[in-house]
Amino acid sequence: MINFVDPERYHSMKATGKLPSPKGVAFSIIKLLQRDDFRVADLVQLVQSDPAIAGRLLKFANAAAFGRARPIVSLQRAIVALGAFRVRDLVIGLSVMHSHTGGQCATFDYGAFWGHSLATGIACQELAHFAQISSEELFTVGLLARVGELAMASLYPDEYAEVLVKAKEMLHDLAALERECFDMDHHQLGATMLAEWGLPDMLIQAAYHHEQPDVAGFRDGSRVQTLTHSLNFARSLAEVCMADEEARWSLLPGLLTRAARLGISGDALNDMVDRMVRRWREWGAMLQVRTQEIPPFAEILAASPPTRRVSSAGPEQHGQTASPRLHVQLVGIPVPELSTLMQQIESLGHLPVLVDSSADGLKQAMRQPAQIVIADMAMPGLTPAVFCRALRQTPAGKESYALLLASPGSEAHILEAIDAGADDVLVKPLDIQTLRVRLNTATRMLLLREEIQRERRGIMRSTDEFAVAHKRLLREALTDALTQLPNRRHGLDFLASEWTFAHANGLPMACLLMDIDHFKRINDSYGHAAGDAVLRQLADLLKRASRVEDLVFRYGGEEFAAVLPNAGARAAVQIADRIRALVERYTFLWERQSIPVTLSIGVANLSGADKDSQALIEAADAALYQAKRSGRNRVVVAA
Repeated sequence: MINFVDPERYHSMKATGKLPSPKGVAFSIIKLLQRDDFRVADLVQLVQSDPAIAGRLLKFANAAAFGRARPIVSLQRAIVALGAFRVRDLVIGLSVMHSHTGGQCATFDYGAFWGHSLATGIACQELAHFAQISSEELFTVGLLARVGELAMASLYPDEYAEVLVKAKEMLHDLAALERECFDMDHHQLGATMLAEWGLPDMLIQAAYHHEQPDVAGFRDGSRVQTLTHSLNFARSLAEVCMADEEARWSLLPGLLTRAARLGISGDALNDMVDRMVRRWREWGAMLQVRTQEIPPFAEILAASPPTRRVSSAGPEQHGQTASPRLHVQLVGIPVPELSTLMQQIESLGHLPVLVDSSADGLKQAMRQPAQIVIADMAMPGLTPAVFCRALRQTPAGKESYALLLASPGSEAHILEAIDAGADDVLVKPLDIQTLRVRLNTATRMLLLREEIQRERRGIMRSTDEFAVAHKRLLREALTDALTQLPNRRHGLDFLASEWTFAHANGLPMACLLMDIDHFKRINDSYGHAAGDAVLRQLADLLKRASRVEDLVFRYGGEEFAAVLPNAGARAAVQIADRIRALVERYTFLWERQSIPVTLSIGVANLSGADKDSQALIEAADAALYQAKRSGRNRVVVAA
């Protein structure tokens, strides 16, 4: 249930001229598609008037048509391939983005908002097959899912700036603060705007509930529930993309959990995220939207937590602590100080490793650093900041504990070294107690990192197992146990989706309803086990006889149905009659006995008079009834 903004109040908001809205070509397209008699040629002409939008639609059409032998180069073909209403939704999203790249709200980061929104849209496209909806529609809802926040910042720039600060500093729920201050929240306002622009109801529902999908009350396994969870995962992935290294670490467990709920795990998740990030960067450059470089996702998952800075005023440890024997690499230590430092390290139970001070030796040390690295800030050939940055650029270097030694009077460079990646800095001369404290601190930090990595590996294994289990349960929920075909619930959802798309774009489609003739006689004569065997064999035959784009499902009992997208009246009858003939000729076997089987089939074609997909299947059912009354083993087309 969506709580829209009161119509009178929304009208007053629009009258201010501050609400984000589609401009120019996008607005004209909305008006055109509100007419029942619009022509595709008029739509093509409108899109052609804006070369930038035309180019982006061609790019989207070719992305959607990936795998075709030849790319789409004609704008008209691109619009037909996408569908008029998908074109409208895409153009709305792009228009709103380019019309509102900045504003008056001081604490609203417009660049980060659109970077996050674009990442959400691209991530949504990668999830299209999970949500069972077109990638273009998913891109649009991902791009505009947070448009209510942009609208709040546009309508109430000063007040909303204060709300954002309060939400961030006090960790309050943003929507609750919005309702307290404005008597509405960004969910309501965003949904009201999307509805006015004509987006499909299911997309609006997903955008409204995507921040808290579990409280939406959607039926388990329904398309709108899957879509909402997909949008929630896409938003979480966008947050990971926009975050810095430290914040990204804390976001990963939630992202993995959301991925598992969708049945995405392991290498599939790594590949999807890396592909999404590449496309995000590519589209960000084209649309002039803020993005940033992200390491490969497998590397992010395998990395240690961000390096924690250790104060040089740590607590003293009295006596030798029991700790593992670690390798301690010594870099650039002056010769007069080297012997004493090595003896101190050995006396504390660790193994000092001297690094060749030549340029090649330093490069080798930074490629393969030890668990603890002690370097002198006055090392020849390298500044402390350059050394630390170079060390942290390698995967192994990110794991090392870097301890720098400073001469008296060089304190001014200590903060610079810390900022560049040093874990701690000690001022010489060193005494054994101070060194013990620092090495014990380093040991505890390394052990903590290893423990966190073990926990994360456990979380990843758990989420992978959950993802596999969730995928299996979802498949079972949508699959008929006996025939392994999609069940009635899955089939009717698919029929509704295809009916909506075909009806909106003026495309043909058909529905077949098939019933085994005299099935009760088979059960009575051969037994129910034989009847089950016939159902399974017929299911296999129907799968082999259908086209790639068709969906055959078990409607109930001995009835089966088939949804035939893009099939005209003649093609539908040909497909139905081919299936009928194949079944009549096929040898159904049970314990070496041949069982004769025939089918009666009702055919219904999409009609402008149908009010919904249910009317189509009711027409097919009426035709099936007529086929049975007129002698069975025949095809009848609905009148």
